[in-house]
Amino acid sequence: MPIEIVDLNEEWQSSALAYLRRSPYRNAIPLSNVTQLRSRSTVVVAHSNGFIVGVASHYHDLPLLSLTFVAERGEALPTLLRGLHARVPALGQAPIIAVLPEQRTFQLAEWVTVESIEVELQMVVEPETLRPRESANVRRLRPDDLPEMAELATLGGLMAWSPQAISHGPAFGAFVDDRLVAMASTRFATPDVVEIGNIVTHPAYRRRGLASSCTSALSQACFRLASRVYLMVMTNNQPAFDSYRALGFWPAERFGLVQFRLRGE
Repeated sequence: MPIEIVDLNEEWQSSALAYLRRSPYRNAIPLSNVTQLRSRSTVVVAHSNGFIVGVASHYHDLPLLSLTFVAERGEALPTLLRGLHARVPALGQAPIIAVLPEQRTFQLAEWVTVESIEVELQMVVEPETLRPRESANVRRLRPDDLPEMAELATLGGLMAWSPQAISHGPAFGAFVDDRLVAMASTRFATPDVVEIGNIVTHPAYRRRGLASSCTSALSQACFRLASRVYLMVMTNNQPAFDSYRALGFWPAERFGLVQFRLRGE
């Protein structure tokens, strides 16, 4: 049967959710774009004879071009990419970033021009595994903390920092002498899974466990939203990996941070 591309609408919403929820950790980013971030995302659905065979989306509020997809049938992916590009022409004008399970990076490489791939680990924590780390210096961050958050994000070189982070879910910061010196925030929060990130410490205050305390407090707050919480860490960042393992996170799957360009038609 031929594959058709349609915009995600009310008719397809429940079917798309059911399709993505089969692997909530692996499909966490696509899930966020069809739920919490839906109003700021362009989402297309591939179907054949009324059955979904793929979903692709672009979230508009990142400071870089990005997309994500799920396509269990290989032939659905090029059709999805063309459909998304037709709706978001900017995707054809500059490099694109995608964070994908490793198998999907291989799938993508067949249809695009890959410029680089870095390997990340998806590290997962659940209520039964978290080993809390408390600190009197840590409190929940508020909208009026955004200027200091943005300054710390710039200092720490956070690639995907966005001021919208404070509206996507809880964020926690560590303060020394009333100065924000470490933080962790929610990237998105769906009923199925929460991604946390933007974890950074001011260089002058590292190795004090401040970011770990922020991550611990944030994880506990996020468990009120969903029982699945994860973060991403580069495989070459052993200190961060060790810190997250000490908190009870474990490596669930290898992902690729892929930079690529769409090929011409």
